[in-house]
Amino acid sequence: MCINKILLSHIQYIFYLYNSYVLLYHVFVGSVVVREVVFADSAGDAALQFLGFPESVAKSKRSPEKLFRLLDLYDAVTELRPEIELIFSFDSTAAVRAQALASLSKLAETASATLTDFESAITKESSRSTFPGGGVHPMTRYAMNYISLLADYQSALVKISADFPIHTPTPIPAFFFGTSQAPTEQQPAVSGSSSPPASSSSSSEGSRRSAIAARFAWLILSLLCKLDEKAAAYRDVGLSYLFLANNLQYIVNKVRSCRLRELLGEEWATRHAAKARQHAAGYDRAAWGRVAATIPTGNVSAGEARGRMRAFNAALEEACAAESGWVVADAAMREEMRANVRRMILPAYRGFYTRWGAAMEDAAAVLLSPDDVGNRVGELFSGSGSHRTKASSSRTV
Repeated sequence: MCINKILLSHIQYIFYLYNSYVLLYHVFVGSVVVREVVFADSAGDAALQFLGFPESVAKSKRSPEKLFRLLDLYDAVTELRPEIELIFSFDSTAAVRAQALASLSKLAETASATLTDFESAITKESSRSTFPGGGVHPMTRYAMNYISLLADYQSALVKISADFPIHTPTPIPAFFFGTSQAPTEQQPAVSGSSSPPASSSSSSEGSRRSAIAARFAWLILSLLCKLDEKAAAYRDVGLSYLFLANNLQYIVNKVRSCRLRELLGEEWATRHAAKARQHAAGYDRAAWGRVAATIPTGNVSAGEARGRMRAFNAALEEACAAESGWVVADAAMREEMRANVRRMILPAYRGFYTRWGAAMEDAAAVLLSPDDVGNRVGELFSGSGSHRTKASSSRTV
């Protein structure tokens, strides 16, 4: 039986007990003792078994995938607890109230430990193989899908942290957070607020929410550190930078599309999006610096211009061949990176072509127009694994 059906049956059972309690109240209105004894005998054992189920789930073998079931159960028992306290208010049914509290405590303990297990699974991931094309790694997708879903349970995590404080292993660098976030319930943040707390209770909850936000930030930081390790496994420096840009941009997009944005703040997302662009700029330098260097910027002789043209064609061909299977997953970043490569080589090449193009029509070389070069750049990052050997409008002269 799925967890939702189990929870539904539990809620229906609580209403059944409540109706029984109301019925007994009217039947035995003249005798509180009789009413208590009859209700305890008829419902006590069943309630203990019913409320023992969440504790049994919490005592089963832990795994990161079970965390959401634990939190669902925690939310359900928390929601039903006022009714449980009301219905089982007799001294003779104190064990039922105690069982509800014990289930909540065990669920909270196991959920906290499972969250630690998830973090450990990230840091201990040890695969050495590189991901083809420098795209978004499956580990990144899994971890961010997990963390984004976990953000939907921030209210439960705040309650759990009251009994099981959430601590990060080491202080998180201040630059990892934005500084403009106010610690409100709708948009909590790690950085402090200059306004005084309304009460000790709200201050305590705000502190716990900040701790939750810090833990989410730590989980993502652990993922980023692991991605840095994986990037180092690429032999091509340009592809290493491309891998980091792809994965960090995916993380930023994921944060902005779910409740993680409330926890971490838009400034966090903006800061890390800028870091993704820095990785993209590293790709530009590593992958296209040599191509750009073949284009002369000063006056050259006709013979040297001919040699430079051949060198440019060879470098462009080599770069396009090497990158034919490389990908950029985010559409906006893909177009931005293509535009950056064009800006890196086309202005200088256009000037060079304008100066020497006509003079090279008799040279034994492939003469690519600036439009040809721009079209070749436009084929980058599709991950097709193939490219055209020559632009359709190029001339062999």
